[in-house]
Amino acid sequence: MPATTTVGVIGCGQVSHMYLPILGRMPGVEVVAVADVDQERAAQVAMKYDVPQASDPQAVLDDAGIEVVVNLTPISVHVEVSKAALTAGKHLWSEKPLAPTLEQARELLAVAEQRGLAVGCAPDTLLGSGFQAARAALAGGAVGTPLSASGLMFRGAMSQASFYTEGATPILDMAPYYFSALVNLFGPAVRVSGAAHTLEAGETPTRPAAGAAIATAGVVEFANGLLANTALVWGTDHPREVPVLTVYGSDGELAAPNPNNFGDPAYVRRYGEDWQEVPDSRQPADLPHNLRGLGVGELAAAVRDGRRPRAGGDIACHVVELITGLVHSARTGERVELGTTCTPAPPLSVEERAALLG
Repeated sequence: MPATTTVGVIGCGQVSHMYLPILGRMPGVEVVAVADVDQERAAQVAMKYDVPQASDPQAVLDDAGIEVVVNLTPISVHVEVSKAALTAGKHLWSEKPLAPTLEQARELLAVAEQRGLAVGCAPDTLLGSGFQAARAALAGGAVGTPLSASGLMFRGAMSQASFYTEGATPILDMAPYYFSALVNLFGPAVRVSGAAHTLEAGETPTRPAAGAAIATAGVVEFANGLLANTALVWGTDHPREVPVLTVYGSDGELAAPNPNNFGDPAYVRRYGEDWQEVPDSRQPADLPHNLRGLGVGELAAAVRDGRRPRAGGDIACHVVELITGLVHSARTGERVELGTTCTPAPPLSVEERAALLG
């Protein structure tokens, strides 16, 4: 493959405006086309980001010069678009989740393996300086032996109907950040149990007198024996996300950054001592706050180097099973044994990140 990898983006909605500024600056990728079922919207996006071609999705799939498809479509059509891209012989980067069901996620990976194609999946926020420095601190013994972890997210209560009223959809949208972070820290999980209060399809959200309108919580058991508690709750009066990603160890605790962001600082402390900022966790001030698209550049480099991408499909598939297993457990009261596994990606160094971003 050439030093620059050609990319076609399918889906020109709000998320495309998060990706295209970073894709446009990375020396290892060249966005040659954007596409949407709304071709007028695709044309507007192409003009805004100086992309040479705006088209419908099929034209991107048919273009032999495009090597990687970036799937930024809504969750409901992720699988359809991703499978079409792989069938057309394109490497794939998908927004999260990889698929709404484990069976669909496995099918995508099977198609990719049959055709010798790479699959990467959001979140690529975990490639940012904040999480990578936190991960290095943990591996370096900053809290001693890890004992347990918490991955919690709190968001504002909903006042009107949205796609969040489709049962499990809220955590399909947000849980990948927290579950992917935990898997990258501790490796694959073996079972999950949960409880939930979610809205049925079409149900109008209301703010109850006590508690949240939407809440899903669980316990994740990892293969290494570590336990983590998780909760995603929509019900605060705060206008922004409140994240908690904390590891508790034998000697102290590590507060990792919001896994929905790239370079928020991480903090560590020994028990009984003050918090200290983890070195190199705060993103350099000369970089944009949002670096979505970094994972696409890393996938392109991985394909050129003949290795798997750091935000790889095996991790994304395992996270899909974790999320859907949690939902199933919440509905049935049964603890769910997991059948997939994955290998956490090797760390991304400061130098490698800088080279990707240019």
